[in-house]
Amino acid sequence: MASFNYGLASVIAVLKQSGYFVKLVVVEDDIRPKDIIREIIKFNADIIGFSCMSNYWQYVKNLSEMIKLTPQLKDKLIFVGGTHSIVCPQSIQESEHIDAFCIGEGEYAALEAVEKISQGRDFYDTPGFHFRTKQNEIIKNEARMMIGRLDDLPFPDRDVFPEKVFINYANFTFSRGCPYSCSYCCNSVFNTIFRDKGNRIRCRSVSKALEEIEIFLKKYESDMLSFDDDCFNKNRQWFREFCLKYKARVSIPYACNTRPEFFDRETAQMLKESGCKKISIGVESGDENLRRTVLNRDMKDEQIIMAFEYAREAGLETMSFNMIGFPGETKESIRKTIELNKRIKPTYVQVSTFYPYAGTPLGELCKEKNYLDDERGLFTYFGKGSSILNLPNLSKKDIKDLFFRFELEIYNSHNFGRAYIAKKIRYAVSWIYKYFPRPIKNILRIIKSNFYETSCSLLRIEPQLSSGQRKKVTI
Repeated sequence: MASFNYGLASVIAVLKQSGYFVKLVVVEDDIRPKDIIREIIKFNADIIGFSCMSNYWQYVKNLSEMIKLTPQLKDKLIFVGGTHSIVCPQSIQESEHIDAFCIGEGEYAALEAVEKISQGRDFYDTPGFHFRTKQNEIIKNEARMMIGRLDDLPFPDRDVFPEKVFINYANFTFSRGCPYSCSYCCNSVFNTIFRDKGNRIRCRSVSKALEEIEIFLKKYESDMLSFDDDCFNKNRQWFREFCLKYKARVSIPYACNTRPEFFDRETAQMLKESGCKKISIGVESGDENLRRTVLNRDMKDEQIIMAFEYAREAGLETMSFNMIGFPGETKESIRKTIELNKRIKPTYVQVSTFYPYAGTPLGELCKEKNYLDDERGLFTYFGKGSSILNLPNLSKKDIKDLFFRFELEIYNSHNFGRAYIAKKIRYAVSWIYKYFPRPIKNILRIIKSNFYETSCSLLRIEPQLSSGQRKKVTI
């Protein structure tokens, strides 16, 4: 299902605030490349922009090549932003069809580049970008300073996204940065890249956060809000102020995320009294040694157990985040994760298959150990349990089987066999769906819109200039 990309929406908002028109095309599983190219031609795009995570990088490269091989589009500029271009800026060398990589926060970098392009000026010196020139030379500019005051940014633009995005998932992010460096997460790389580029941890003011929520609720109806900050209470002073003011101004329940070592009885009570309904807590692995030595998550089992206990005491629903299939794991260590989840009794369980994101410590370890196989284009994470790793102590079959068994063992201890078969059938139907003819897919899409989205988007921008200066610039 299409989802809201907060960072992309913020870049769009800055561009629109400066007088540029923006068109967004969400690239979903059901959209063919030729349909995307048709859209670009229809809008007479001058710049095509992708927001890309590492597991979609191969897709972006392939689509960029198709775009540049289309005669009407061969001279258009292709920009790539998002996590992959930041943690792996050297990847720009892998495709002669991509003209720019944004290597940091994109709002002001994109605005400066677009303004130079719309004015016919040289843009290759724009900070925050790596560029490929027409002579195939790679120009590496410095990363920009991180944006210090998030209140200076306009609210992310939601109007360019399909309305269906917000029907079941009204999500917000009020902060940037994480104080931790988990080995599988991009934040571990960000903390190194931007250590001299300003404060890593930044928050919108509580008043601005609440204003954004109120503006959203005037346009969209929602029974539940989701605050997607990695650790919602990482700034204790901000968190206290938010809890005190939220209930007075917003009556809708919300969900948020935290870490076990940040969560105590007082925090749980504050959340409950402010209107929080669900708290999601990262467990990741039930093997304490692997958590510390491989995942760089130095927390005790007891801290995890108590965090869920505090949430239960306060009357909060809980979700546990879990990950399987990372280097060093065995079937026995995954069993430990399952058993720990049985002990903490979360209301909901989320299990993902480890993906070795390029540039992260664990991703680079997989590369060094030659764990990656030839299925690097496989889009796994919350998918169907497939792994793209060949691990010495854990087979792909083991990972897939344990993925299927994981939440079922926790949810269905009484009827495990029946639940296991039902889940297998659901995933088989999902797999068969991919081979349905397009007309049948379109009918099913009307009945239930539930398609897997890539992390790539196309934007279209036109600068609002005088009639004599008007030039279309599309991202």
